[in-house]
Amino acid sequence: MKSFQWLTPALAAALLWNAHSSANKLTAYAFSTTPPPAATATIHSIDNIPCHETEISISTLHQPITILEATLEGQDKLVDQVLMLEDERNQDTTTNNIVENDPYGSVLWPAARTVSEHITRDTFLMSTMTNVEEQSNKPTLLELGTGTGLVALAGSASNKYESIMATDYESVPLKLLDAAYLLNQNKVYTSTDTSTMTPIVTSLFDICNLSVPLPPADVVCAADILYEKSTGIALARRCIEALERGSRVVIGCSPGRPGRPAFLEELRRLMNPNKMKDVDFVDVEGTTCRGQRNSLICGEGSTSISVEPKKLLVAIMDLKPDCLQK
Repeated sequence: MKSFQWLTPALAAALLWNAHSSANKLTAYAFSTTPPPAATATIHSIDNIPCHETEISISTLHQPITILEATLEGQDKLVDQVLMLEDERNQDTTTNNIVENDPYGSVLWPAARTVSEHITRDTFLMSTMTNVEEQSNKPTLLELGTGTGLVALAGSASNKYESIMATDYESVPLKLLDAAYLLNQNKVYTSTDTSTMTPIVTSLFDICNLSVPLPPADVVCAADILYEKSTGIALARRCIEALERGSRVVIGCSPGRPGRPAFLEELRRLMNPNKMKDVDFVDVEGTTCRGQRNSLICGEGSTSISVEPKKLLVAIMDLKPDCLQK
C-alpha cells in the first residue's frame, strides 16, 4: 500500500479504512529508521499508550532533555483508535463526533528542537524584555500544540522563564509532558543555576476555537503544528492576537508542512501592508529526528526522520509586537 505523508488523522483514517474494509480488520504499517528499542529499555504506560524515553540534546543546555515518545506499538494503538472513531463518525450521521487521539503529538518533530534552542538563548531573552526594568524579571512562556513537550521542557530547564504553560487540544501529549517533567527534575541544566526546573502548567486548548482567548504570556511559541490549512489560518489569527496584546511570537516549521502556505497568506492579510515584507520564515540549521514511525504518521519520503541525525533546514519565524506598528 502507498505511504501517505502528513495526512490529517481523519483523511488517513478514511483512506486506510476504505482500502481494508473488506478484510474487516485494521492493518498497521510501520516505517522504521532505527532498530526497535532494546528489551531492557524503560517503557512507560501513559494513558495506556506504551512510551519510551528519548534524550534530546539542546545546544543552550548542559544536559539533554528526556522526553517520552510513543513506541511503534503505542503509535499503532493511537492510529487504530483514530480509525475506529472515524468509522463510528461515518456511520452515525446524527451526531457531530470529533475524531480524537491525534497521533502526531506522540512523537518528536525537528522544529521542536530548533524552537527550544531559539527561545533559550540569552540574546533572545534580553531582546524580549525591552527595557532595564523588564530585564530584571523573567518573561512568561506559552506553548501551543506542545506534543511531546520538548519546547516547554527546555524553557523549564533553562530556568529563564518565570512561568510556563504548555497547551494542546489532545490530552495524551499533556500527559506525556507531565510524566517527562518528573523525569527531568533531578538534572542540573545550567552552569550557574542548581535550582529546580520552572514548573510547567499544562492545559487543554484548541487554537482553532477562536471564541476562547489565548492565555497570557510574554512569549508565545509553536513548533510543527501546520499540518492542515485550517490550522494554519487559525495559527495566523492567534499570532495577531498575541502581537496585539504585546507578546513576542516564535513559530517553527519543518519542511513539507501543508498548512504553511495558508498560514503565511492569512498572516500577511491581517498585517499592516507596510510590514508584510518583514513577515516570513527564515531557514536555520536544525537536525532530523530518529525513531520508528507508523507510516500514517510519517511516510518513507519524509525528510524529518533519518537513521542517524542529519542537518535539516528548519524554518523559524520570530515576530515582535512592533511589527504591527504603522
